[in-house]
Amino acid sequence: MAGERVSKAVTKRDDYTRLQNLNALFSVIGSASTREETLQLQRTLTFMRENDGGTEMSLKSFDHCIEQVVRFHFPNDRNLNFTHWNAKRHSIDPLWVRASILEFVQSFKGAMKGMLLVSGLRESLKAGKRWTPKKEKSYLDLRCFIEELVMKYAREDQNLSVLFF
Repeated sequence: MAGERVSKAVTKRDDYTRLQNLNALFSVIGSASTREETLQLQRTLTFMRENDGGTEMSLKSFDHCIEQVVRFHFPNDRNLNFTHWNAKRHSIDPLWVRASILEFVQSFKGAMKGMLLVSGLRESLKAGKRWTPKKEKSYLDLRCFIEELVMKYAREDQNLSVLFF
């Protein structure tokens, strides 16, 4: 019974799943954390989910947890510049997306390295219960649009990354 409840919760796209996905992404892109440390953080996030009444965190809590996951994986890089853009809480109209992405690129104007963490993009496009091929195309087009904007407006000597989770 408990195993069924956990497996159903894991398949949901909630804030805890997003945090676990971010943890998993960092573990494969060269973070300072060992495999065991990454698994421990996964267990901690699972514990948090099981002991929280809802699936959605407050914006402040979610942003705080994202910062903690970043600092967990990059503890020696205190000056790691990153910005979280939660698409579920912003308009995904192309003009607003463009403005948000350009603001991100400008925020790293003096830095050589930066990271844009994009969450909730798929969910912001999902109207209704079904994910259709048309929605998948819109999602992929929007991801490509974001990536191209970052590449176009970043300086040549900058190393800016975009992670979708």
